[in-house]
Amino acid sequence: MSSEKVELKHVPGLEIRFSTLEDGPYLKSWLSDPTVMRWFPMSDAVEIEDATMRWISFARYHCSLTATIDGKPVGLTTLYLQPYRNLAHQCEFGIIVAPEARAQGIGSQLLNSLLHMAKERFKIEVLHLQVYADNPAIRLYRRFGFAEFGRQTHWVKMHHAEGPKTGEVEYIGRVFMERYL
Repeated sequence: MSSEKVELKHVPGLEIRFSTLEDGPYLKSWLSDPTVMRWFPMSDAVEIEDATMRWISFARYHCSLTATIDGKPVGLTTLYLQPYRNLAHQCEFGIIVAPEARAQGIGSQLLNSLLHMAKERFKIEVLHLQVYADNPAIRLYRRFGFAEFGRQTHWVKMHHAEGPKTGEVEYIGRVFMERYL
């Protein structure tokens, strides 16, 4: 399945542009949202700041895209380009959509644009990702032709500090997916 076959919804006011460092505060606020944090391994403000800086730093290579609606960022996706020639044919990516902008087709538009950029601009042959095993975004990735190629059952180790599971440890798995471009 190729991205050209995925039907994309029209999203009024949506524009996709190269990311800039100024998009960092939006990314940080999305990663800090508890409904989003559930799908990322960061556990505190220091780790979120570190992840934001690493993620947004790729903007300088023009390999990161930001979705905006009426000029306000609502999603971001980034190719984590490889610095070594023998690895440059493949690439991992990250994608995030603001909680208030989900289920509107923005993730599909971002992913479609990322696939095109990866293939045409960076000559990527294989695009891959890792995602929490129970993340509903797996459906999106499958729609775009990504296939599972492995799993890890004990990826994230959660220490429950409060609530009904206080003191308990829970392991969360991840799924590896890839797509040949």
